[in-house]
Amino acid sequence: MRVRFGATAALAFALALGGCASAGNGPSVSTGLGAPEDLPDWVAELPEGTEPRDNEHTGQATLYLLQGNFEQALQEARAGIEADPENPQSYFQAGEALLGLGELEQAAEMLDRAEEIYPRYIMETMGLREQAWIDEYNLAFEAIEAGDDAAAVYQFERAHTIYQNRPEAMLNLASIYAQEREDDRAIDYFSQAIEVIEGPWTDRVDADTRENWMESLEVAQFNKAQLLLRTERYAEAADAFEVLVERDPDNMDLLSTYAAALVAGGQAERAEALFADLLQRPGLSPADYFSIGVGLYQVDEFDGAAQAFQAVLDGVPEHRDAALNLAQTLFLAEEWEGLERVSEHLTDIDPYNENAYRFQAQALVRLDREQDAVQVLDRLEALPWVIDDMSLQAAGQALVVVGQVTNRSEAEGTAVNLRFHFFDAQGNAAGTADSSIQLPGADESGVFQVEAPAANVFGFRYEVR
Repeated sequence: MRVRFGATAALAFALALGGCASAGNGPSVSTGLGAPEDLPDWVAELPEGTEPRDNEHTGQATLYLLQGNFEQALQEARAGIEADPENPQSYFQAGEALLGLGELEQAAEMLDRAEEIYPRYIMETMGLREQAWIDEYNLAFEAIEAGDDAAAVYQFERAHTIYQNRPEAMLNLASIYAQEREDDRAIDYFSQAIEVIEGPWTDRVDADTRENWMESLEVAQFNKAQLLLRTERYAEAADAFEVLVERDPDNMDLLSTYAAALVAGGQAERAEALFADLLQRPGLSPADYFSIGVGLYQVDEFDGAAQAFQAVLDGVPEHRDAALNLAQTLFLAEEWEGLERVSEHLTDIDPYNENAYRFQAQALVRLDREQDAVQVLDRLEALPWVIDDMSLQAAGQALVVVGQVTNRSEAEGTAVNLRFHFFDAQGNAAGTADSSIQLPGADESGVFQVEAPAANVFGFRYEVR
């Protein structure tokens, strides 16, 4: 049996940052490093290394670069490297020429070598790198606008190849790979983006860029945590959710998912203690109780889970998912009197749910009320169709009820007209929505979907019109 999780936030896998990029950190391409007293502290603290030296090859390469003759510039730079392999200027010039030729991977290698020999070259190399990054990043968004995701990935990857001190390309690559369910790649790029935002480069950018990065940090951390859970890397997922919970300790959805990761990772005792503590908190809302109930159910703490789901129904009596979860919990706990009461209520608000009738019949049998159980099973057998796998889900900015209808005895194409009643977290009516379903053939199933009329919907029930 499966516990219903209710409406949950979808993974935020939309593209992270849209529009054209502009330089957010570092200078534009410069022609000199400036006086030592003008260097930023973080550059001045770098090892001095070996300073660039002029020679015949560097002079010719400079001339060709100014002319935009990148092939000739590259030849001179390579000749300079051969003549003086410890001169960082020739590597720098080779990198600049390769950038002009669009060979970003080779350019990155040359610029890396220039920085190894003369670390303070970073004041110039990062300007070259970032400008190339901007060009590739903007090409990626042109591809997205043209509907060519493959080209966008190619351009984002090229941007990432040349410059890794901005997170935007990483975030977008992670989002695309997550959408394509290439989860390991997505996790890797989210991790790299988080490392950049939490690293020293955030203090080296302007205020607007820093604000944008920090807004992206929590989304990246949440998505990484969810992907770790999706890929069954439970210990890592628990660690990732622990970071989010420390930042937002009252977020019941986060706490519930954190506990689920603990359970899956073999740390059920920690999860049990966590939810036992949460259940005692004052001022909990029905939504809080729902999340706690799900968590306790997952660690087989059925008494606490039943208490939590009952608290949901006390506040929102017609919350179908809470009633179903409570029935499942009471069944597993063998609480037959409670199960008989709750399952009868469930047949009122979810009248075509096969399990609701089976729960009620089982409870009646265990209570030595066999004749009543037979009547319930007769009602079940008389149902011409049944609904299963129904849940309230996030779909972009909307909430939808998704379910499956199975035709048992009606003619194919028979119309089933349902009216869904929605409620907010305080139990107030939040509108209705109608759905007309065409039944499939006998013993066949079909999926239906109906959109909730408001964003504040917490629960629902339905009736046949």
